[in-house]
Amino acid sequence: MENAPLYILPLWVVGLIFISILTIALEAGFRVGLIRRAHWKDADSGGGALVLTSMFAVMGLVLAFTYGSGQTRFDARKNAVMIEANALGTAFHRADLVAEPGRTELRTILLDYARTRAFEPGTVKTYEQFRAVVKITLNKMELIWPATKRMIEQGKPGPVEASVVAAINNVLDAHTIRMTAVRDHLPRIIMWMLVFVVAAALAVAGYNAGIQGRMSRWRMSAFVLVLTTLMLIILDFDRPNDGLVIVSNKSIYTVIEQMEAELGR
Repeated sequence: MENAPLYILPLWVVGLIFISILTIALEAGFRVGLIRRAHWKDADSGGGALVLTSMFAVMGLVLAFTYGSGQTRFDARKNAVMIEANALGTAFHRADLVAEPGRTELRTILLDYARTRAFEPGTVKTYEQFRAVVKITLNKMELIWPATKRMIEQGKPGPVEASVVAAINNVLDAHTIRMTAVRDHLPRIIMWMLVFVVAAALAVAGYNAGIQGRMSRWRMSAFVLVLTTLMLIILDFDRPNDGLVIVSNKSIYTVIEQMEAELGR
């Protein structure tokens, strides 16, 4: 969770910022091109077409790299949720195999912990909210291992108890996997580099259009909107609980419902 404007501001606000930056870059390039028009016979003079082609090639490469990287991190977060849901469900069902009173105590603690692992979209936006959520879930997690030890100590350990301990270990490991996935973001310098490269490419395109003395504004505006949408999607990949591209917690909610049904809560 980044405590930075790009990750805190609503996506539509970030979109307006991107549109403003790209439009200003395009318009500035066009105005400079008009001023310099008298010194160039056409846009190809001085390698203008070559520079523009190269800039668009670099822009496409950076967009593809950052988009692919964002998609990979998003898939990792979805996989982490699935791993945790499976671990919670397995541990809960294996705990049903041990004797009382350890059985009900451990299963109740697992249910309370599971309830802290699912989040409604838009509930965790700032770093402070993220820390508060992590603190709550860690407090619940601290109760799991002591309850497991009491379950083991209430009788002679056997294969069933060993399988329960292994399942509990998977639950604890799933927390680390999920936290690592959530905290893995595209470095801010890379995001701003992407904005710079796109703005620079549009500035060169505007400059060439200015040298030619004309620019189709509606076409360039459409291009700006397309580029802005792509950058917003790349950014949205790193906002898994906010925005349009959201990591679903449905699998964990399903496990919680099953737990509640079995415990009658």
